[in-house]
Amino acid sequence: MTAEPDQEALAVFCAALPHLRTLLRGPASSERRAVVAQALRAARRGEPIERFLTRLGIGAGPEPEERGSTRSTLPPQLDSERGPVVGGYVCPLGTCTRVEHREADAELPTCEVHEQALRFSADG
Repeated sequence: MTAEPDQEALAVFCAALPHLRTLLRGPASSERRAVVAQALRAARRGEPIERFLTRLGIGAGPEPEERGSTRSTLPPQLDSERGPVVGGYVCPLGTCTRVEHREADAELPTCEVHEQALRFSADG
């Protein structure tokens, strides 16, 4: 499935938003804070946000498979006849292509744009 450019940009922005908010708590300029706020408003209205990402220096990075995995081995097999449910967490409104994989001890991933928990999808 090929994603639309707007969906890719929204996925990148959604994933970067917590880090941006952390940076904005510090000595960030008011101009940069305004750009983040404008991007967030545009994203919530369903408008293109690529121009804001460019101004923030954020771009679509390598595909997840190109980034490499931090896991060196697969988890052990379960002692059950049924296999584990495999999938990922996706945008709760389906407006972007973000897919997060969650470790057992990690918090539930959230969509910072729509301020909701990501939705689990067995296809993810």
